[in-house]
Amino acid sequence: MATIDLGKIKQVWRGTYNNSTAYTVDDLVEYTDSGITSTYICVANSTGNAPSSSGTAHASWNYVAKGVADPIPSQSGNSGKVLKTDGSSVSWGADIGGKLLNIYSTHPTDSTHTTSSSFQDCLNFTLTVTASASTSKFLIMASANMECDGSGNRAHASIFRDGSTNLGHSAGGLTMMHEYYYPGSQDQEMPATMQVVDTPGDTNAHTYNVKVRLNGGTRAGWNGVQYTTKGSLIIIEVGA
Repeated sequence: MATIDLGKIKQVWRGTYNNSTAYTVDDLVEYTDSGITSTYICVANSTGNAPSSSGTAHASWNYVAKGVADPIPSQSGNSGKVLKTDGSSVSWGADIGGKLLNIYSTHPTDSTHTTSSSFQDCLNFTLTVTASASTSKFLIMASANMECDGSGNRAHASIFRDGSTNLGHSAGGLTMMHEYYYPGSQDQEMPATMQVVDTPGDTNAHTYNVKVRLNGGTRAGWNGVQYTTKGSLIIIEVGA
């Protein structure tokens, strides 16, 4: 009776590709090309021909399952963390997105007087904080009573980071949402509030403080702007 050679009747797993092994049709191998591990099937008998190079399969091989350049990193040692991306790669990180991380506050009772058109530090209106992560955001809220003389002067105040970065003043003029603003039509003390969001982008210690200035002249016998008591500076850190 004649013998019929059916060849392979199923695919055969041959493990990791070996350059010295002779492979035949329907052999399956695993091979890492340019850091990407994929599975290949032999479509023509082959010896010494790597399944692919720079992402292009050799003529003796076809892809069965092509790997990805950035697989999920190992979960070992990352309990409680979440998978994050920077837009080009993924990694495990702390689960702090949107969480309230810290609250800092101070409530100064000092008064600060100035007749200068340049910003001056308000006494004890200062907080030094360190972000839990470089992506943290700080919501900074300040409030106080402000007073200026009755000759139409304006009392301006703003929140500064590290003494020089004005978080509430734009090159084109005053950003009212970010600055106290009181046109002193009368000699009286007025409450003022402001809020600003800051993202320093690092985990260094940063000092936030409130500064005040006078925008205009002064009346005889007055000290220009009086930055009064009953103030507060509150900083809320939120994860991102």
